[in-house]
Amino acid sequence: MKTLAYNLLFLLVVLWVGGWFISTYMEVKARPEIFDAAENVPDVDAVIVPGASVFRSGKLSPVLHQRMEKALDLAFGRPGIKLVLSGTTVPQGYSETKAMRDFAVTRGFPAKDVLIDDAGRSTFLTLLNCRQQFGLRRVALVSQDYHLPRALYIARRLGMQGYGLRVHPGVSGGDSGWNAREWFSRVKDFTLVRVFRYFHAR
Repeated sequence: MKTLAYNLLFLLVVLWVGGWFISTYMEVKARPEIFDAAENVPDVDAVIVPGASVFRSGKLSPVLHQRMEKALDLAFGRPGIKLVLSGTTVPQGYSETKAMRDFAVTRGFPAKDVLIDDAGRSTFLTLLNCRQQFGLRRVALVSQDYHLPRALYIARRLGMQGYGLRVHPGVSGGDSGWNAREWFSRVKDFTLVRVFRYFHAR
């Protein structure tokens, strides 16, 4: 029993150290690519807003509302830029992308410059769809601070030049639960992207 316990403890330590290394690597690599002010973001072809929860009334959750406000701040300053809204639809519930589009158009953003990705069930799929379906190469991702290092890592590995526009923590951005969830998501996507590239090497 002791041997089994020691082996399990050793495995947990190895996994924790590996996860820490992956998370730190993503943060260090992303640091020069993340900006606080819209005017500091380099020229891009599109602004990407990853989806988040929407209430059944169609109202954006606080996290998504923050993302959309910041994204529009960037997009309105660059006429002709595309706004990519990515998310999913809950059966008999709400559509993240519809709520996001309504929010943008209501505030005066041109509907013709909105691109909808209804298959954005994860950050990886959102960026993969932007790369393969929309042919985007230079993009700005708008999200909370904890999310951007992973998103930019995925973009980089998919052959895209990505920049992050940081939404400062408000309601839940600094919550430890979100941070713990993001830590595991970084490990998952680090593995996923490398497996994907292996099977789709060109």
